[in-house]
Amino acid sequence: MSEESKKDKLVKRLMKDKYGVSNAAVNYYLVLMFTVFPLFFTQKYSNIRHDKLNVFVALSCALFFIVGVTWLISYFEKKRVGALPEEKWYKNLSVTDYAFGALILLYIISTIFARIPIEAVTGSTGRNNGLMAFIMYFFVYIVLSRFFKVKEYVFVALALGSLAVYLLAILNFFYIDVFRIFGVEAGIYYGYSDATIKDFISTIGNKNIMSALCCLTIPPLIMLFINSETKRLKYLYLVSGGVGFSAMLCSDSESGFLGLVPLLALVLLFYSRDVARLRKFFTALCAMFVSSKLLVVVVAVTKALAESEIIKTLFVYDKKTLMEKGIDKGFGTMQTLFISDNKCILLIAVTAALAFGLWFLEKKKPDFTVPKFVPYALAAVYGLGVAFLAGLFVRYSFIDTKSKLDGIMTFFRFDEKWGTHRGYMWIKAGEIFKNTNWKNKLIGSGPDTFYMMFSPYFSELSHKFHNSTTNCAHNEFLNYLITTGILGLGAYLTIFISAVVRSVKTAAKNPLSVVFIAPVVCYLFQSVVNIANPEVTPLLFIFLALSEAIVRKEKIS
Repeated sequence: MSEESKKDKLVKRLMKDKYGVSNAAVNYYLVLMFTVFPLFFTQKYSNIRHDKLNVFVALSCALFFIVGVTWLISYFEKKRVGALPEEKWYKNLSVTDYAFGALILLYIISTIFARIPIEAVTGSTGRNNGLMAFIMYFFVYIVLSRFFKVKEYVFVALALGSLAVYLLAILNFFYIDVFRIFGVEAGIYYGYSDATIKDFISTIGNKNIMSALCCLTIPPLIMLFINSETKRLKYLYLVSGGVGFSAMLCSDSESGFLGLVPLLALVLLFYSRDVARLRKFFTALCAMFVSSKLLVVVVAVTKALAESEIIKTLFVYDKKTLMEKGIDKGFGTMQTLFISDNKCILLIAVTAALAFGLWFLEKKKPDFTVPKFVPYALAAVYGLGVAFLAGLFVRYSFIDTKSKLDGIMTFFRFDEKWGTHRGYMWIKAGEIFKNTNWKNKLIGSGPDTFYMMFSPYFSELSHKFHNSTTNCAHNEFLNYLITTGILGLGAYLTIFISAVVRSVKTAAKNPLSVVFIAPVVCYLFQSVVNIANPEVTPLLFIFLALSEAIVRKEKIS
């Protein structure tokens, strides 16, 4: 063989898009981020945020090193034989790429002009989501979006890792601490106050953060069940997603319901004319509702276990204290609707009937396609439902502000007390933005420095609500507006809007784009009433990167 033909073969081999070291490193990284990351802790809840951040940084740095070395070796080898692509790298950048790059640039500028730049770098007065964390998110996004290649074991890791976190959350809700099996002091709740025991759950932390994690993990699991062709794994996704709904109820945070609302919209958008996938969706809904009703059984079993001499050491409290406090941490109004209210039985019956009816139709008419008017009709009903709820909010927040509201209706009256005094923080955040200078309006006070901007209100916050401080607005968009300004929030929104649009375009070619963009959309909805944290924010950008990887593969502009 001539030297020229050998060179031609080498060029073809180097140009071939094969599964290499970088692709494997990305997938192993994902496995660890879906299993080790959510479960890891060292000093229990006292250090859990830093534990998650440290794991994320360590795993990400290892990934950057492996992929970086591999890429350099490949680059110089291609350069040596003249196999480098002629097209410039920047010609392949997407709107999402540009927006993310612009966000990092704005973060750097905002940090430079911050009152205390080092605080903006580390985010130490906030939730450790400063410049350093966002630079890590950016590089993770770049690497994953370029080197991810689909392997189902990654999805299995997501299902199993999530299932473990869910089960721990459910057990914790019933005051069972499985870590006490290694000794009383090994228990994750050992040494903490009753308030912490009630508000912190699983290996994630505060119940609101657990709820955010559910909004990031339940949607892809449900979408994987709908789209997977592998029978055994399909049911693993179904079980994990169903248990996840129970865990979300046990996290007792209404943000989870807000986060799952767009899941229904995504299904209507993509699957309302597909009988098989629509059947799977109603099956998944039925499984979620059944899972919530099974918590009644868990209550009964837990009561029996509390009497048992064998297992009583796993409970956080002794028998007497447990009976005084109640066998569980207590369900809120929304949670009760799915657990003890008989209306949930009706939901189970309706979703089961719809799933069975669609299965029967699928068997009798395998080529049947739902008429075009059906998705439009469903979208209209969905839109009317959203409009009705919005109308209630406007009426009781701005028109009828005096009528007494009880139970679930209290969510429709916005005032300072709304949402565990989130209303107060939002109102004051609006005042801060209104009264700040133009520099802060444009680029903010510095990444994750909300604490500094809100400090003048601490005494009033303490007087009215008995909270001495806060380091976030409990609304991510408001938080970014204050800390990174109009330009920072604009870049942040552009990242996700562009990613959603491009994923929607890709859905017809590759359903995995829906699997990965669903958690992003659901997370953004719940973030209206929640906070960014290193316990969950890395997963948001991981799913964003995976959706971008699928879009890039299908070459959607």
